[in-house]
Amino acid sequence: MRLLKVILFLVVVVSMWSCKSSEHGNEKGISKTRKSIKIDKFEYLKNGDTLSYTEVRFYRVHHTAFYSQKVMFDKFGKWDQMIFYDYERGDLLLWKDLKLFEDDATRYTIAALGEETIETLYASFMAFDEKGNDLLKDTLYQEKLIPYFHRLIKSGNYHNRTFFDVYDKEVKANKLTKSTTH
Repeated sequence: MRLLKVILFLVVVVSMWSCKSSEHGNEKGISKTRKSIKIDKFEYLKNGDTLSYTEVRFYRVHHTAFYSQKVMFDKFGKWDQMIFYDYERGDLLLWKDLKLFEDDATRYTIAALGEETIETLYASFMAFDEKGNDLLKDTLYQEKLIPYFHRLIKSGNYHNRTFFDVYDKEVKANKLTKSTTH
């Protein structure tokens, strides 16, 4: 079931992408004061093809890999779609059809997730346009979106726990649904 949801996400959001692997994104435009930010690729193997998309990772984020999801929730409300991904990376939350900038007509889909293991802890974002194009592949969008996400992370109120209550309730409801349908 989890694999099916991941595949559905990739089909819907990344239908325009090439199925070949690409180089890691560069860190151009990231100031030295933001060394805890990294652009990387997340790759997914599907039917022998590697699908990749770009994510911006924020390290040192209030001790939780959920922080990108939390700040998105605090700003835009409950997500539009939850995709159960995996244990280490957690669930992928999608906010669709967002207007992020006054001077930009682009309607964004923002995916937020993170990873929390013994070795690493980060929260991350991905950004897509209406057609599913990976916007963080483009340096111009990197220069616009990374500072936006950085400000969102920096201005977040860690002590507001509403996101965690809503998220936990949704996860429990989904687990109950899964256990009663099998």
